[in-house]
Amino acid sequence: MTETVLNIPFDDAFRFDPSPTFAELRENRPVARVRTLAGAEVWLVTRYDDVKLVLADPRFSRAAVVKQGAPRVALAKPMPNSLTTTDPPEHSRLRKLVSTTFAHRRIERTRPWVAELSAQLADDVAKAGDGADIRQLVALPLPIQVICQLLGVPYEDREQFREWTELGYSMKMAEKDLVENAMTELTAYIEALVERKLATADQPAEDLLDELVRAREQGDRLSQEELIAFGVNLLVAGHETSANQISSCVATLLRWPENWARLVDDHALVPSAVEELLRFNRFSEVGQLRVAVEDLELHGVQIKAGEGVMAALNSANRDPRVFTDPDELRLDRKENQQLSFGFGPHFCLGAQLARIELQESLLALLRRFPKLSLAKPAEELEWRRVLVSGLAELPVNLGH
Repeated sequence: MTETVLNIPFDDAFRFDPSPTFAELRENRPVARVRTLAGAEVWLVTRYDDVKLVLADPRFSRAAVVKQGAPRVALAKPMPNSLTTTDPPEHSRLRKLVSTTFAHRRIERTRPWVAELSAQLADDVAKAGDGADIRQLVALPLPIQVICQLLGVPYEDREQFREWTELGYSMKMAEKDLVENAMTELTAYIEALVERKLATADQPAEDLLDELVRAREQGDRLSQEELIAFGVNLLVAGHETSANQISSCVATLLRWPENWARLVDDHALVPSAVEELLRFNRFSEVGQLRVAVEDLELHGVQIKAGEGVMAALNSANRDPRVFTDPDELRLDRKENQQLSFGFGPHFCLGAQLARIELQESLLALLRRFPKLSLAKPAEELEWRRVLVSGLAELPVNLGH
């Protein structure tokens, strides 16, 4: 009997609660055949331990996703020569070159500035009054300003590259041509930025791209193509992902007002709450793609070399084998090794920066608006059909 191939994203995707299909697959078909939006048939793994295996085992390659004929998850083509599309040892070389900038201690030094910026954005929410859109006033501008400063991208260009990056994550087939054009224009924009920085390589470094350009000039073998790929990936992931998570975290708390009230009373609980919100909220309706580089068997399923394997992080984060009562939001959950930032060699380089943005934006809103509430029912909020799940809007009432 031929196993049914499911289309992913599932029909009931893009809403607050995950599709029940993930739970059904975890229990009955932990390795299932699915068809992606790009038309590729791949294997989907949904259990926590299997997701970790696919993300960390060298038998599953990330570099192979950019090869001719490789399966694809979304509309945008993955970029070669980047941190996200290389395997060790090449990936290790690239990561080493940028890891100093993203070291925990160095990133922590941005916290006071992020906190100050969050407070300023909370002022904008107060000025807007009831009905203020948290996505537009906080969730988008905060990570955009942070990543612009970090990368050395002119903030005045934000509207231009924001349109490109939002299209880059699109999961709408009707936008296929727009996606390709957006990524082409974004790549050209970053290429021009890199060339400007190469032309001023003799001046003191002011940002991350400056540092990487100077490392290249010092013989660390960072090619211009690698610089461009890094800039594009960081600009897209560095603000689009955080913006969606900030909105999702605030909205999820406001779905159950007692959780917002609890954090208002106990700010020390915010770091734990953020980890739990990262686990509880869906990071994506699909998963991280790898390509098997040799034949292997998983749960009795034969996976052949060259076949795509998608690791569903959101499903792993709800696996009852690992998390007690996984469908409950527990702000003080003690054992919480959530996988929203990935696992293994490709663990998110900007994880600590994202945590700081989430924690400080949440603290600013908790301090300023203890009576914050949703301005419309949660089930009426619109979701964007993008690779990294996010609300299209988050209108709130301030409660003053």
